[in-house]
Amino acid sequence: MEYISKKERRNYLLGLSGENVLYSLIGGSFFTYFLTDIATFPPITVSVMLIVMKVWDGINDPIVGSLVDKHTFKSGEKLRPFLKYTPLPVGVFTVLMFVVFSNSDKLLWLRIAYFVIMYICWDLCYTFQDVAVWGITASVSPNTEERDRFVQWARTVGSIVYSVFSMGIPMVLEMTVNKTGMSWKLGTLVFAIIFGLGGSMLSIRCYAAQERIRVNVNEQQESIAESFKLLFKNKMMLLVTAANLCGALGFGANLVTYFFKYEIPADFLGKNSPIGALGLTTIYAIITGAPGFIGMMLADKMKKWFKNYVNVLIFMQVCNIITRTIAYFIGFDGKNLWIGMAIVGIGCIPNGATSIAQTSIFCDSIDYMEYKTGKRTEGITFSIQTSFTKISSGITMGLATLALHLLKYNAIDAEGVVYVGTQTAAFDKWIWPLVMLTPAIASVLFIIPLLFIRYTPEERKKVETELAKRRAKTENV
Repeated sequence: MEYISKKERRNYLLGLSGENVLYSLIGGSFFTYFLTDIATFPPITVSVMLIVMKVWDGINDPIVGSLVDKHTFKSGEKLRPFLKYTPLPVGVFTVLMFVVFSNSDKLLWLRIAYFVIMYICWDLCYTFQDVAVWGITASVSPNTEERDRFVQWARTVGSIVYSVFSMGIPMVLEMTVNKTGMSWKLGTLVFAIIFGLGGSMLSIRCYAAQERIRVNVNEQQESIAESFKLLFKNKMMLLVTAANLCGALGFGANLVTYFFKYEIPADFLGKNSPIGALGLTTIYAIITGAPGFIGMMLADKMKKWFKNYVNVLIFMQVCNIITRTIAYFIGFDGKNLWIGMAIVGIGCIPNGATSIAQTSIFCDSIDYMEYKTGKRTEGITFSIQTSFTKISSGITMGLATLALHLLKYNAIDAEGVVYVGTQTAAFDKWIWPLVMLTPAIASVLFIIPLLFIRYTPEERKKVETELAKRRAKTENV
């Protein structure tokens, strides 16, 4: 039996698109560039800020998730109401985060304090929303096959929207600033209003999704402590989370813009081109990211080829290791840069299914925990996914800016300046290997935790059958 109507799925996907438009301002490498070269925070300051704020994420998200699991609204729902009431504050705090009221070194501590406060407020509101957005995918249908299809649609659409806007916004912003003479500060704020506040308002449409698997009052977690006990029993979720933390060590991906700005000649795409480092970053992201859409479409087939999504994740990392190593040795002189980017793009084809695979594994882990304990943990489980996604991005951004500090990076942004050759010898020597090889090393580490996951298709079917019997008995009672 199938439960999800086309209208329900369409509205949810539209709302999910809005959330990803908003997050495209914050989740990608542009956010790091904004902090170092537009807000002009020193790289070491950015590194410390990001790491400290992500520690806050690590504390905040599981608490939010456990509160979601512990509380049920009068409607009997525990997720949907958050989808209705969180978008507006998320949008407002997104805009406030991108307000740069000064670049003065004398006001550095005031600027830091303002930014950190705005980020903390944004993060708290966003966490409630994101936990509900993804937590509801585990409750939208008791049919696991239908749920997998719903997850695949959600992750595919979400990834496409995030990729398009995270690549497109910096490039369009750069071209707008170069063509109009608008300041970077004003241009960034305008874009934050359009895409941040606008995207958050669109995300309200996620409220159309229904919670069809609801816990009985006596099955709710009695305390936050119990939620955390259940969390640490969820072996599948913990191992995937550990893999993601290892993947965060590939910080070189966040240095691509700096590589293009200071190592690639300004006339690389032709004289008087309005496309600079941000635009080249977008082109790089398209070449290396667009092939991933093939992987999204093949996610279900890859699951069948490799027996389960865990093996699919391992295959993705192997492809990344091989192609990035080849690209590194090809180098970036002249046309070699295009060849290297194309090779990395080929290796990224299966990576498009990453979020689909991980969400499916998380949903399986929730079913398995219900099978073992009789309690469902959508809130705490997806809050951990949200938490460690943000922590991973914080580690990546923090390590990237720390690397810039160690390489003695000095932000330069003046009209008419030729940037190539303006950084230190250490920067010129290490930026290419950092960009290409740190993600490959992270992929090696990513594989290790996955080798300890043992959840066969036969066991999955057994769990689904048993849970269906239990729910049928409860409904009859």
